[in-house]
Amino acid sequence: MKVEVSCFFEGMVIKEIVNVDKFEDADKVAKSRNPFCRVVNRKVLMK
Repeated sequence: MKVEVSCFFEGMVIKEIVNVDKFEDADKVAKSRNPFCRVVNRKVLMK
């Protein structure tokens, strides 16, 4: 499933599109790409 994760980092909102099996894993994948960001929002794009 494709999930759009919005991360807040240094005053900007960065949108990451990640491919995961479970919706809950989207946070972990986005945090591994940007370890210092804070996850603000998640949205399913495609199942």
